[in-house]
Amino acid sequence: MSRVAAALVAFAAVALLIVDVVLVDYFGPLIVLPTAVLPLALGGALLIARIPRNPVGWLLGLSGLLFALTFTLGAYGWAALIRESGRLPGGELASAIASASFPPALGCAVLLLLFFPSGRGLGGRWTWLERALILIVVTITATGLFNDAPIELSAPLVTGASSGRFIPNPLALHGPLGALVAALAPLGGSASIPVVLIGPLSLLVRYRRSAAIEREQIKWLAYSGAISLGLLVASSLAPAELSNWLWGAGAVALGLFPIAIAVAIFRYRLYDIDVLINRTLVYGATTGAIAIAFFAGIVVLQAVLRPFTSGSELAVAASTLVSFALFQPLRRRIQAGVDRRFYRSRYDAARTLDAFSVRLRDEIDLDALQAELIRAVGDTLQPTHASLWLRGRN
Repeated sequence: MSRVAAALVAFAAVALLIVDVVLVDYFGPLIVLPTAVLPLALGGALLIARIPRNPVGWLLGLSGLLFALTFTLGAYGWAALIRESGRLPGGELASAIASASFPPALGCAVLLLLFFPSGRGLGGRWTWLERALILIVVTITATGLFNDAPIELSAPLVTGASSGRFIPNPLALHGPLGALVAALAPLGGSASIPVVLIGPLSLLVRYRRSAAIEREQIKWLAYSGAISLGLLVASSLAPAELSNWLWGAGAVALGLFPIAIAVAIFRYRLYDIDVLINRTLVYGATTGAIAIAFFAGIVVLQAVLRPFTSGSELAVAASTLVSFALFQPLRRRIQAGVDRRFYRSRYDAARTLDAFSVRLRDEIDLDALQAELIRAVGDTLQPTHASLWLRGRN
């Protein structure tokens, strides 16, 4: 049964993406957004098929489907009511569902964090918080669907502007139920930020309580989220043209989220995350430093060479050579700084081995050398017991 559900989730996600491709004039270059959420549904389908008792897979698949539904129905509503008004049926219903699909999609993603990676909550008072969060997500979804309030039609995402056109909600409730829905509607805006923050907070609490394996699993999830968040934040600080590329890269990086979840839950090469984090910190910082040196060099050299040449080719060439020469020294210094700050045990081990190699050059006493070697092994590898056997001469 779980495999049938997984197949349906995957099929529905792919079908929705195909519709998005057909309506590509609604998205333009931002077609990367529905493409980026496809791995959410596919990753959820994989987890549903392999580990059906873990709610993380179900929440991941549902979140991916709801995000995809938001994009697809928004595009269809625009096509039915604006681009080809009167030619396509169900535009009002599609727009109403699209406007109400995003909050539960985000809510499922937050709930996923509360149960990741084991599928069990944190227990204690967190149990009541989990139940309250589920109730809040259901309430926000219901009020979004059935509130008697006008719905703004979607405009093409590529324009980045609102359509300015509104339609009445075709699913609106009236009478006592309508009054109740209207009274609960403000809950969506006031509870959105606390609901979003609960997920990362629960991961932090779980990390502090967990043992080594679960900490590595959480690192995978945090790593994927940090990449996407870092690119999106950088896009808001970068110049206009670069900002668009960084924002698109951040959106595409959302596809790493389900991959990280699958790797963590299946424990596939789990401990490689420390290597990935190390390389990301080192090469990310090195790339940033080289880029700053490159552009600063161009500015300085252009000012120096302006009396001799009117072009900037010489300045660019010189800056390129300087940046190339700086790469290895900068990488070594940044690597040492990262090891010293984030991987202290590795840094201490490297210093211990360097000190041992220095003493080894001057040591001629075999017994003293044996004691030094065992001490170095103990300081670097920290075994429970260490001994040295030397083969005698025949």
